[in-house]
Amino acid sequence: MAAQFALVPTAEAAFIAGLSDRQMNRVVDEHLVPEVLVGQQGSTRLFTRLCAAFARFYFDTEDLLIAAARRQVLEELTGRVTSSPAREAVLALAQVPAELSWKVERCAVEIDVAPYVSTALVRAREVDQAEALITTDAQVLGGAPVFAGTRVPIDSVLASLDAGIELPRLQDSFPFLTQAHVGSARVYSEVHPRRGRPRRLGELNPQAVRRSARVVRAART
Repeated sequence: MAAQFALVPTAEAAFIAGLSDRQMNRVVDEHLVPEVLVGQQGSTRLFTRLCAAFARFYFDTEDLLIAAARRQVLEELTGRVTSSPAREAVLALAQVPAELSWKVERCAVEIDVAPYVSTALVRAREVDQAEALITTDAQVLGGAPVFAGTRVPIDSVLASLDAGIELPRLQDSFPFLTQAHVGSARVYSEVHPRRGRPRRLGELNPQAVRRSARVVRAART
């Protein structure tokens, strides 16, 4: 197991891979990738971020390559990574050296996993940005995720947007809000799923609630 490397929980790995939690659990249950890419803490399954890229490759190519061939490709690439001086950075998708090849040849056929690694890198950066823009503190709103430097819960803003309140209206009450904040809030909510109904913005700031009026017209005679 990859206990010595940086590991992330299932929800984060699934987001980086663009897969479901169920598919990421299959990666472990069916031993679809080398064991060095996964780990476990108690009953919690953990993954290296690189595992997310490899998992996406595995599922995307199931109509092109047999399972044994896909596993062989991932085993060869994992061997290259773990032999690299930058192995920890690569496994965490913190840095990928340009000289590290993601191509494997089988029977005169070249298989290139680089696009999957590149896509996972982009999604991993989205997670990193979300972690920078959103914080949790047990002393602030009971530990609910809030935008950094504020007491504004991300759940409330997202619930308000989903209810039809437009971003400019929210910015009247919270000028710091940008599209980047909203995007990061959505990423954070996927990576850190929460239970229970989020409070809407009106429960925190009634003046920010969208007003509506009912017009009653008399019937024509």
